[in-house]
Amino acid sequence: MALLLSPTVSFLAPSSSSAPRARALSSSAANNNVVPYLEAGATDAAEQPEKPKPAASIEDMPLESKQQMILEQRARMKVAKKLRQRRKRLVQKRRLRKKGRWPPSKMKKLKNV
Repeated sequence: MALLLSPTVSFLAPSSSSAPRARALSSSAANNNVVPYLEAGATDAAEQPEKPKPAASIEDMPLESKQQMILEQRARMKVAKKLRQRRKRLVQKRRLRKKGRWPPSKMKKLKNV
């Protein structure tokens, strides 16, 4: 959506103008009955949410489709597991750094402290 600037919206833009000028602009715009409007374009179609597809029951599908869906689900679960494990490791490292116990190579230096 492209917002077209009209005299009523121009005073909203940051400029070096003073407050009286902005007041003058708004009063002259009220006299002209100018209203900002949105330009309809190709972007409006892209912003429309897609219609939800009806949920297909697994029992109604052929065997190959069922197997394919199960394999895709397993792949998604594997990726999610990897992400969870990575996040867990990063949180653990952050906690250890906060306590001064990371990286492990520093442990030898900190023994006598």
